[in-house]
Amino acid sequence: MLKVSVKVGSLPYDAQRGSIGLRTEALDPALAPSLGLPDAGGAIILEATPGTSAAQGGVRLGDVVRSVNGRSITDASDLRQRIASLAPGSDAELEIWRVGADDGGFVRTLRRLAEDGNADAMFRMGRLHVLGLGAERSDAEAVRWFQRSAAAGNLNATTALAVAYLEGRGLAKDQQEGLRLLTLAADKDNLEAMYRLAVIKVEGKILSKDTAGGMRLLTRGAEAGFVPAMLDLALLYNTGEGVTADPVKAALWYKKAADLGSSIGMVNLGFMYQQGKGVERNDVTAVALYRKAASEGNPSGIHNLAAMLDSGRGVARKDPEQAASLVLQALDLRNQFTLQQMTKNSRAWSPDFRRALQRKLRDAGLYSGKIDGELSGSTVDAINAYVNRKR
Repeated sequence: MLKVSVKVGSLPYDAQRGSIGLRTEALDPALAPSLGLPDAGGAIILEATPGTSAAQGGVRLGDVVRSVNGRSITDASDLRQRIASLAPGSDAELEIWRVGADDGGFVRTLRRLAEDGNADAMFRMGRLHVLGLGAERSDAEAVRWFQRSAAAGNLNATTALAVAYLEGRGLAKDQQEGLRLLTLAADKDNLEAMYRLAVIKVEGKILSKDTAGGMRLLTRGAEAGFVPAMLDLALLYNTGEGVTADPVKAALWYKKAADLGSSIGMVNLGFMYQQGKGVERNDVTAVALYRKAASEGNPSGIHNLAAMLDSGRGVARKDPEQAASLVLQALDLRNQFTLQQMTKNSRAWSPDFRRALQRKLRDAGLYSGKIDGELSGSTVDAINAYVNRKR
């Protein structure tokens, strides 16, 4: 095992990477023994954001994070939650399992296993080609591996191949074959297949609309712990679209998703607490959920936390300065709702906030007008320049 010390950042600019600059996925359980791991606990690293302490510490594609500060982690979601619970600027010691002695060791090992017929390695090779990480970015090559893996019985590959047929990625579009494969995997309890088939049934575009059938699949997936199914199930109960609205059930499923580390679940549950919909109204709880979602880099969580700080709801005191800093972070993340608020509905925010935002835009060298709290004309131009400055 290797040990790498990384510095925990403040609010991240990429929600997938968390606040230490890592993009991770769950480790395929059946692949773990082939890589020499005793179990499937941990998160496999796909890439580290250049310039972050993780990248500087030498972590690389294929490394498996097994623990944080001596505490074992179960999966990628657990890793994000552990890091989010640490104070910005603090150190985190990652215990890492590494395959191979050099940068290409993991991919070479994976390719050898795949070529020897390991279905789980074949699926992972397909994923690398989809992402263009450690292998050529190629949908056609990804499909080749998915086909071999699916033929060997890997249901994740069957689902990935179904999606390729449905979208026409790497092969000719064939929605009937895609649906056949998706149904095959869903019938064998593959959670992503169940979820994707549920969405198709609810949308009613490829198949005749079947909200009841979609709800059954979503419920099965949600009860099995699949977060996307929890979120869609909560949304349907919340909106009552095609089903009997049930805000209490919506809040329940958002909470289950939030408890598993979903920042979307945190934001939506926070909003329900703010509204008193499905739960007893509680602005303090709403703020806590927004704050946690913001620490995960969720743009809506950042925006909503800013709004609460500006209004003073659920917090000890108003803080328009911090609210303005958060809004700039939401704009950095290209949050369209934040941009619309700042350029078309800024009167919903306090004069102190608007002046603070102008000062921060001035400090960024993008605004030279009056600090008068009027977010129009040159201030709007500065806001748009701020959003577009990195493009």
